[in-house]
Amino acid sequence: MFLLLAIVGLISYYVYKSIKPPPPIPLPENVSKKSLRVELSDGRHIAYRELGCPKDEAKNKIIIIHGYANSKEVDLYTTQEMIDEFKIYFLFFDRAGHGESDPNPSRTLKTDTYDIEELADKLQLGPKFHVLGMSLGAYPVYGCLKYIPHRLSGASLVVPLINFWWRRIPQNLLNAAIKKLPFAFQMILRVAHYCPWLLYWWMTQKWFPNDRDPKKIWTERDIELSKIYYKKSYMDAVKRQGEYVSCYQDIIAGYGNWEFDPTELSNPFTDTNKGSVHMWCALDDKQILREVLVYICDKLPWIKFHEVPHMFKPEFYFTLTTSPKSSGQMMLLLLAIVGLTSYYVYKLIKPPPPIPLPENVTKKSPRIKLSDGRHIAYKELGFPKDEAKNKIIIIHGYANSKDVDLYTTQEMIDEFKIYFLFFDRAGYGESDPNSSRTLKTDTYDIEELADKLQLGPRFHVLGMSLGAYPVYGCLKYIPHRLSGASLAVPLINFWWRRIPQNLLNAAIKKLPFEFQMTLRVAHYCPWLLYWWMTQKWFPSNRDPKKTLTERDIELSETYSKKSYKDAVLRQGEYVSSQRDIIAGYGNWEFDPTELSNPFSDTNKGSVHIWCALDDKQILRDVLVYICDKLPWIKFHEVPHAGHWIIHEKKHFEAIIKAACTE
Repeated sequence: MFLLLAIVGLISYYVYKSIKPPPPIPLPENVSKKSLRVELSDGRHIAYRELGCPKDEAKNKIIIIHGYANSKEVDLYTTQEMIDEFKIYFLFFDRAGHGESDPNPSRTLKTDTYDIEELADKLQLGPKFHVLGMSLGAYPVYGCLKYIPHRLSGASLVVPLINFWWRRIPQNLLNAAIKKLPFAFQMILRVAHYCPWLLYWWMTQKWFPNDRDPKKIWTERDIELSKIYYKKSYMDAVKRQGEYVSCYQDIIAGYGNWEFDPTELSNPFTDTNKGSVHMWCALDDKQILREVLVYICDKLPWIKFHEVPHMFKPEFYFTLTTSPKSSGQMMLLLLAIVGLTSYYVYKLIKPPPPIPLPENVTKKSPRIKLSDGRHIAYKELGFPKDEAKNKIIIIHGYANSKDVDLYTTQEMIDEFKIYFLFFDRAGYGESDPNSSRTLKTDTYDIEELADKLQLGPRFHVLGMSLGAYPVYGCLKYIPHRLSGASLAVPLINFWWRRIPQNLLNAAIKKLPFEFQMTLRVAHYCPWLLYWWMTQKWFPSNRDPKKTLTERDIELSETYSKKSYKDAVLRQGEYVSSQRDIIAGYGNWEFDPTELSNPFSDTNKGSVHIWCALDDKQILRDVLVYICDKLPWIKFHEVPHAGHWIIHEKKHFEAIIKAACTE
């Protein structure tokens, strides 16, 4: 079983690492000092360059949209004579992920279009402007003609790309157009269209021939010009954030599924709304089939078609791979096998997105908005917080929620003047998930929740079972905010660094083998946990009788009804319970024995650990070791109690009494 899991894990990891694009390379902090940038409504920044007449004096305002693997620094013959004659204001900009513009992980033809409109508005270009796009950079021009035609004074498409999957262009024309390209380049575009998630692997793999030869798609004059304009230093600056977020996403956006076909466009100009659209075709172009452009212009006679001999178009050199030495059919077969295998593994290990909460969720449960935009659902109980003597934040355990049923009697509340705050941790119940969830983020969620609800400078945290790891986080990261802390049957992370290994080995062996494997996968291969929790290859019989006492089972049947569990896990098990396991059993930045006492003679407070002696999950010896190293923690042993200790009335009352009186 170990061997099979190792093989599956290694294969999955290899596939995952091979097809997963790298994150963007961060721009330097002083980038805004080196390049002009504007901030868009979604928080991204677009870098730009202005040239020509002042925009408030210009008669023609032209936005230049650079092509593939290019930038706002594209070197064009913008002479002063031309600028003065036509009173032109030029705006150059780096498209998303290129140069100094922030990447857009959700980039499409439509998002690129609205980036242009928002850039124009931020720079106050006025109600109308002309867009000029070249080669692959022409697809945003099509987008402008479709989505923002009312903003255009004109449009120019220079040797524009052909998307070989346009719906209304005759198939024989599209077939002829793609066959104009070398076979290996055809494969790049097919992968980008049919398997965009596989493009990064395809562009970096070594299985198939990858010899980039410009002679296959350029004329001799093209090659001469490319040596002048495409220096290595320039290309490094263009792709400084990485090829995936710039070039590869560009290919995916240009050759993906469009919402429209060029022949469906309407003329944005009339007798009262002057303007024109131009399409420029280079007759010697080795990449673009003239007949397709002619067909589009025949269907849209309001586009002015220009044929030009000896025109330069070099961009696609940077992705070209020459025709393979092996047969095309064998290459297609190998790609199909690799693609299907990768897709199957990818679908197996990729967690599903969260199930959206209903729009009226805030009406059903009070929620507060955190600084990162997420919402946390909560429930208050007991004394008004401005009158309470003890403010206790309850941190629920695994697969539980703010509605955890505890013996919070009115007598207890009145005696100790307690204000209770229950909340759904990230991804549980009605709280938004956190895709970057860790022990530290859960800790700061608690602090921000307390501040938003104005609990005051200090509060007591009580965590149970797996929900105890945020208590350790509070003791580490926000000790100054605590009036006390209680850990009821707290989890043991079997990879703590300063706990003797023999104790940790004994602790994990206390669990059934299937549970051990789940925690090992969560620790060593967290990206594989969703697959492990849903796979059918290995035994995964999670029998509560193996980890619960008879009394625990009775209590679980009382407090864990199916309807309650469904509500707790309503956004999906991955973003709630599985992420909980990853955070609790991952690599911590600290060890519990490294914690410092947050309390002193002048700063009153206490920390308690509660150990159930009949607990079938938590090894007493590990908790004793921690308390021996940290003698300021008060250790409580409870006989004849199991893991569900906190649901027993007398034990819960003892926990609360200790929290409020010691």
